[in-house]
Amino acid sequence: MPKAIIIYGPPGSGKGTQAELLTRKYSAVHFDTGRYIENLVHSPEARKNKILSRERKLFDAGILCTPSWVLKITRDEAERIAKAKFHVVFSGSPRTMFEAFGDKKNEGLVHALGRVYGKRNIIVVKLDIPEKESAKRNGARFICSVCGLPRLSSVSGNHCALCAGILRKRVLDDPKVIPVRLREYRERTYPIIANMKKMGVSIKTIDGTPLPYKVHEKIVRAIKFS
Repeated sequence: MPKAIIIYGPPGSGKGTQAELLTRKYSAVHFDTGRYIENLVHSPEARKNKILSRERKLFDAGILCTPSWVLKITRDEAERIAKAKFHVVFSGSPRTMFEAFGDKKNEGLVHALGRVYGKRNIIVVKLDIPEKESAKRNGARFICSVCGLPRLSSVSGNHCALCAGILRKRVLDDPKVIPVRLREYRERTYPIIANMKKMGVSIKTIDGTPLPYKVHEKIVRAIKFS
């Protein structure tokens, strides 16, 4: 039975990297909400679209985008992937209580995943790293302008190791924006994990400070794919 994996952690904890490693090892689809939103709000169409223009201002300031908008695009994508019988891996979403659990008019992503995958097949991976480490990683991070993959802070060079694309700095990794993102995670995202635990969703806490391949090994041991 396909599973829905949600990887949580503060900025720089390696959510996207671990999601990519899982998709390469298993028959899974990584829905990188952050990258998907970034592409949408920075697309040429965003200049002419009032909603995308509004979301771009929030995104570039490090503030979470409008929950109702994010909920719709993530829920629709989850249902599409489930119908195709693939595992789905979310890196960092749902990011707010509303996105996770919705309200009387909007079905939350957690309930939608339970409907299409079954609650027993939802697994949360919580990556823990100190805030100082988070700020350090984000401040030194570069992203490939072509494939979007990050360069480790311990690695030098101006080109991507995968496609040789030129590396770039993200707006989100500006030193002035990082504290805002950390606060957003503490205040708006972290409480979601506690609520899902109360619902009976499986929570796996993993130390995110070692090298990515070591963290990946721990995640694989914690998750049992069929």
